[in-house]
Amino acid sequence: MKPTYEIRSGTLAGFNTLVPQMGGNPAALLRSVGLPSDCVRRPDILISIATLVDLLNLCVEELQCEDFGLRLAEMQGLRMLGVLGKLLLNEGSLDAALTVSHRYMVLHNQADHWRISERDGLLMAQRVSHSGGLGAAEQYSELAMGAACRLFQELAGKDIRPLQVQFCHAPISSRQRYRDYFQAEVLFAQQGDCLTYNAELLQRPLNAPSQSLVNYFEEFTQGLIKGYEGDIASQIRTLILQTLGAQQHSLAQVAQLVDTPVRTLQRRLSEAGTSFKQLLQEARMETARWHLRASSIDIGLLSASLGYTDTSAFSKAFRTLHGSSPLQWRKRQREIA
Repeated sequence: MKPTYEIRSGTLAGFNTLVPQMGGNPAALLRSVGLPSDCVRRPDILISIATLVDLLNLCVEELQCEDFGLRLAEMQGLRMLGVLGKLLLNEGSLDAALTVSHRYMVLHNQADHWRISERDGLLMAQRVSHSGGLGAAEQYSELAMGAACRLFQELAGKDIRPLQVQFCHAPISSRQRYRDYFQAEVLFAQQGDCLTYNAELLQRPLNAPSQSLVNYFEEFTQGLIKGYEGDIASQIRTLILQTLGAQQHSLAQVAQLVDTPVRTLQRRLSEAGTSFKQLLQEARMETARWHLRASSIDIGLLSASLGYTDTSAFSKAFRTLHGSSPLQWRKRQREIA
C-alpha cells in the first residue's frame, strides 16, 4: 500500500478570499473533495497531497481558471507561515529568515521539501518531491513555486526577482502569464522545480511589516487558540506545533505569542498537570512519527528541523519513547503498510 503524503491545511491560505472574487463558493469546493468547510481557518488540519491536487484541479475546472495555482500563490507569502510569520518578523536578514522558514516547511509538508544551496554567487531553491506519481499536479507545483517567490518579496522587498525559474512540467498557462508573475526567464520540462537568485540578496535586511500584516498575525494566532479556550495545554501544544522546526518554540517565545508572562504560563501549565518541556517533547515525537510514516526525509534533516543538537540526541529520545531507532520504526511501519 502506498503511503499517504500529507500537508497542513495552512497551505490553503488565501483560498477563502480568492475563490469568492472569482464567483465561487469556497465551502462547496472544499466539501466536493471531502475537506471540512472550515479547514482554511484551521491551519493545523492534515490533508493529503492527493486531495489538495484534486481541489486545485477542481478550482481550475469550476472557476474556468487555468492559472489558479499562481493566483492562490499571489495571496500567500508570509501569511502561509501562520503563527511563525509573527516570530519571523524579528529576524535580522533575509538569510536568517529563509533558514527559519525552510526548517518550518520541512516539518509541515510530507510531500516535498526545499533544498537551499549557494554556489558561484547564486542562491538556488530547489523543490524536492517525495510523492512522485501523483499525476496532474502542475497546479500544486505552481502554487508552491509561486508562494516561495512571494515569500522572498514580502520578507525583503517587492523588487526581488528570481534570475531564472525552472519547472519540470510543460506550461499550463500562456508563457506570458509566467513571465508576468515571476518577472524572469521561465523554463519548462526541466529536471526539477527551481528558483535561482543572486546570492547577494541574502544580506538584505527584512522589510518593516505593515500594520495590516501585524494585525493579520495577531488575529490568526488568537483564532488558532480560540478553539481550545479554557484548555491551556492544548493551546500551547498547538502553538508549539505551528512553530516547531523554526526553532522559535522556546517557552519565552510561546509566552510572547499568548501575551502571558513566562512564570504565569509555567504556573498555568503546572495546574493543568503538564509542563512546557513535556508538551514540546510530545509535539516533536508526533511530528517525527508523521514524517517517518510517509515522507522520505533524511533522518539528519528531520533531527535538525526538530531542534535536536545532533542525530544521536534525536535517536536517543525517540528510542526511549518507542523502543526502537527512527530508522527501525520507519522500516517497521512500511512493512505493516
